[in-house]
Amino acid sequence: MNANDFPTADGISYLEAKHLLLLNYCQSLVYYTLRKAKGLSIEKHPVVRSLIEIRLFLEKIRPIDKKMEYQIQKLTRDSGRAVEQLNLKENESEATEKSEDLLRYHPKPEMLVSRYDMMAEDGSGAYRPPKIAPTIMEEDKMSKQERNALRREKETQRRAKEGYMKDLVDDMEGRPEEVRENVGNESREFIRYQQQWEERARREEELFVRAPITKMEKKKEKHLKKSRDGLLALTDGFFDEIKTLPLEGDTVDQTKSFNNDSGAIGKLKKRKRRY
Repeated sequence: MNANDFPTADGISYLEAKHLLLLNYCQSLVYYTLRKAKGLSIEKHPVVRSLIEIRLFLEKIRPIDKKMEYQIQKLTRDSGRAVEQLNLKENESEATEKSEDLLRYHPKPEMLVSRYDMMAEDGSGAYRPPKIAPTIMEEDKMSKQERNALRREKETQRRAKEGYMKDLVDDMEGRPEEVRENVGNESREFIRYQQQWEERARREEELFVRAPITKMEKKKEKHLKKSRDGLLALTDGFFDEIKTLPLEGDTVDQTKSFNNDSGAIGKLKKRKRRY
């Protein structure tokens, strides 16, 4: 064993002696196995005597191992702490090197293009907005109050049209007037639901954030549409509803068309009763 390969001069002499014994035992055991593999005789060979002696030494020093266990563990802990401190210093030095490397990516103002240079290259000197987002002219903008007023006006017109078409269909079919809890042409439940949606839209416009719609809200909206529309789905267009009416002077084909439409209305009436 070379002195430079395993420097153990500063360690415990007992451990160094035990280390040399184990090394000699391993060498003898390898040579013994080699002779057995080649089929050579090992009777009265010195390697057998060497193995027996080293095994005897190892058995005799077991009480010494027990006595020196505390001292060996203490030295092992101290050496482990020294290694951890050394690794910690190396990590700190690496982190310092990395932070120094990051300083290479600092901003470089000299690489930026000046606005005056761009205007000089353009030649006209007129300001042209960047084509990143659509530019809206000031005269096309509407205030929040004007948008809300326009939205309420459209909603009022839509309700008036739907209520008129529903009354017209009821009169044509001769159905009795339906009595329900409502305000105008809308149910109280739908009015409350609509007010909640208007409040939701107002908050979204103030916070500039689109609020997500949950499954329960979608289900409630679908239920209200079903309970509210009924036969109003047939009255989306006024002309589409009255063009098949059997007026005076119409032909027999128009009467047949009206009868076919009446069958469709009857199916929808059954559906409405089911809901």
